[in-house]
Parts: sequence; structure tokens; C-alpha cells
Amino acid sequence: MSPLLRTLALLAFAPLLGFALYLGLTWTPLFAGVHILFYRGLLLCGSSAVLLGLILALIGRWRPIEPVAIVAAAAISLSANLMFLIVLPVTIDRSISVFLLAEIDAHRASPLTTAQLEQAFVQHYVRDMHQIDRRVAEQTTSGTISTEGGKIRLTPRGERFLRLARTLSGPFRTDPRFVGLPADPAPPARVVK
Repeated sequence: MSPLLRTLALLAFAPLLGFALYLGLTWTPLFAGVHILFYRGLLLCGSSAVLLGLILALIGRWRPIEPVAIVAAAAISLSANLMFLIVLPVTIDRSISVFLLAEIDAHRASPLTTAQLEQAFVQHYVRDMHQIDRRVAEQTTSGTISTEGGKIRLTPRGERFLRLARTLSGPFRTDPRFVGLPADPAPPARVVK
């Protein structure tokens, strides 16, 4: 096999091995003290990329692998694992939509109205699951808010993050209301003739 084909095969195989390492590490006590899924996931993604690089370097003792190929393989693996982490586990852990789908599924025998779904959301998601308390604890850990005398305030880090979120809201067309900006005006109604 030519060196180019060998490198391409390595780069194609690296994300699979890196994902297997990432998935395996999620079932270990590594970083178990990090209780925010996203932060633990970031640490595990980084660890699996380093571990992959070390494994490839060891393999390189028997079968020559260019150091740049090892770095590229670890970087591709890290990128793929980060994408997976954010698109699936973090979305499942934080998504209101996923929660609503589960509520709808739980009521197959007697489907809910929109009003009942809203009530279920407030009762189960907000109150029973203490999601506001969870978010306050997570943001305190992240350093974006502080609590003094029961009052919650943004920290300088929180202010910087909110400025960044507001800046990115426009170009990426997210709902501006989620970052405290006014809603986009409704587009003019189209007249059909």
C-alpha cells in the first residue's frame, strides 16, 4: 500500500477508533466529579484524542506513521467526537423538544392538547425536575452568575458570554428573544393575486 493510501486509511479509521475510545471512557469514573454533562464530555473528547494519538505513536514504532498524520488523526477524531457530543448527548440532556416528545409518547392512549402539554412542561420539567435550580447551579459552576443574599447576578464572565451570544444571534438567525433582544419584526404579508 502506498504511503498516501496508508495515511488516508488512517485518517478514515481514526474517527471510528476515537469514537470507540470516547464511548468507552464515558463508562469509566474518569472525570466523574464533573457533573455538567457538556464539560465532562469536553474533557473525555480531549482525553480520547490524546489517547488515540498515543496509541498511534506506539503503533508507529512497528509500522511507520508520519507524526503529522498522527496529529491529523487525533484532530479529526476530536472534531468528530465534539460534534457528536453537542448534537446528540447534550441535546438529549438539555432539549425541551426532547422532553415534550417524551411527554407526548407517555400519553399515547389519551393525547394531550397544547394547553395540557404546556401544563405538563411547567409541572414536570420546571417544577418536578427542578430545572431552574439545575441551571442556576450549572451557571454558578461555569462562573457566569453569582448568588449573593439569594439574589442572582451576572458575573463579568456572564456579561461577556451574553454579549457574544447576542453578537452571534444575528448572523446565525437564532431567536433573538433568547438572548434578551427584541423579536424580529414580522415580515410583510405576501399578497397573492
